[in-house]
Amino acid sequence: MTRATDLNRRPPMPLRRAACATMAALAVLAHAPARSQEDTSGARRGWSFEPRVSVTETWTDNLQLAPSGSRDKALITAVSPGISITSNSGAIKGNFDYQLDGLIYTKSERSSRVQNQLNSRLLAEVVPQALFVDVRGNISQQSISSFGQQSSSNELDNPNRTEVRTLQVSPYWRGNLAGVASFELRATGVMRDSSDGGGGGLAANSGDSKQGSLSLSLAGPQGRAINWGLSASTQRTHFEQTGVDNRTSSVVGSLYWIPDVDWMFGVNAGRERSDYFGSETTTIYGASARWTPSARTKLDADWQHHSYGNSHNVSLEHRMPSISLRASSSQSVQTNDTPTGQATNYQLLDLQFQGLQPDPVKRDALVRSVLAAMGLSPDALTGNGFISNSAMLQRRTDLSIGYNGPRLVAMLGVNDSMNRRLGVSPTGTGDLALTDRLRQRGASISLGYRFTPLASGSLSLTRQHSSGDQIGSTDAKSLLANVTLRLGPRADASIGLRHSTYSDNAFSNSGYRENAVYASLSQRF
Repeated sequence: MTRATDLNRRPPMPLRRAACATMAALAVLAHAPARSQEDTSGARRGWSFEPRVSVTETWTDNLQLAPSGSRDKALITAVSPGISITSNSGAIKGNFDYQLDGLIYTKSERSSRVQNQLNSRLLAEVVPQALFVDVRGNISQQSISSFGQQSSSNELDNPNRTEVRTLQVSPYWRGNLAGVASFELRATGVMRDSSDGGGGGLAANSGDSKQGSLSLSLAGPQGRAINWGLSASTQRTHFEQTGVDNRTSSVVGSLYWIPDVDWMFGVNAGRERSDYFGSETTTIYGASARWTPSARTKLDADWQHHSYGNSHNVSLEHRMPSISLRASSSQSVQTNDTPTGQATNYQLLDLQFQGLQPDPVKRDALVRSVLAAMGLSPDALTGNGFISNSAMLQRRTDLSIGYNGPRLVAMLGVNDSMNRRLGVSPTGTGDLALTDRLRQRGASISLGYRFTPLASGSLSLTRQHSSGDQIGSTDAKSLLANVTLRLGPRADASIGLRHSTYSDNAFSNSGYRENAVYASLSQRF
């Protein structure tokens, strides 16, 4: 179950750390105005700080997502302070966005609790043009099982939701070897931690894992029609809950032919050692191609032979003045629950605005402002996913289309994925401990319309279907509609409606229907 914490009790350690990080950022912000009056060098370096706070009141007729006749009506008050810190120049570039949600339940026995949201990526240039450190952090609410209850709101009492915290640190060194070749030496560490939880007839599932990798790549001098590459890498992934430990190592040589600036063709071959089905060393080989006829269009394709299952990735990106398109088909080994290929609302607008604003940090602010004005979620993505406690071979097909007009913003996304467990059945719990193959299909459409310069509305419809061999299937649908009013340069108000349904013929037959109405007020400082 998603970890719940009484507001009058001491919160868990990860929450205290997140709260301390926010208070530290706010403390820096509190002194920023005084510094800016005395010295404007900080502004010239491109740092920006934007604290915010929002209050949302929601009435729901089914807080516990119970079947008809057992619904628990309740009022939910959410107080959400947050801060966004951005740097677009200097030795540190990137953004840090954190929000703490305090949820208070009225007319219900549900205890008050807190949730964290974090989306951060920072790139530090330790030694100019040589030594870098890439740090990424994410905290979000995710589904534990694709066969457990699915809900469209993190505020509801869903035992199939858990808070997942991910930290990735990747230092790397780039340089040249006497003009003969360029090199990159990179180390990457990834830690994933989640609250306890369980649902959909499944036992508790932590989803904790650690991953470490080391790689060295060499490439011939740029500008040659025929070029070469050489790479060596090793990776270890450990899943805490199941005790599964996977290691892979490879050495691969590549040869590239670049007939002109638009085309690139490549072949590669090497040796790989893996232990998904027992320790074995095999020969791997593959081919790749790239076509970039313009800055607005890119087509990538690659294929690789492996003993445990061939991998491939074909992706197409194209943007026009008002339309952006992204399509992909891939098969690869996944060691976490992050979907690949499909674009979120944010990613589609980011692709479309690349020609309008080449600076990534300024483009980030532009994309978020457009989505906020339309009342659309930047992280909206078809598919609730699941937490995996073992490596899996994922085959996925995605299509995303976005339109951005003078008044209308529209996003369409569809996906189809098949996940197959690699290796023996893990001793712990999780979807891939219950079925060898898990299929998920989904679709979503989001519309935002600007009625006046100060008023806009949005409508979102999503559907997700999951099925497993000899298990059954689940189906989740949701419809959200809201109107947003601009009250001032930094203040917004919104009111909305939500309707969700869920059917389950896999385990517990825990279907439900939920309706809600909500209103919120947000202020940026």
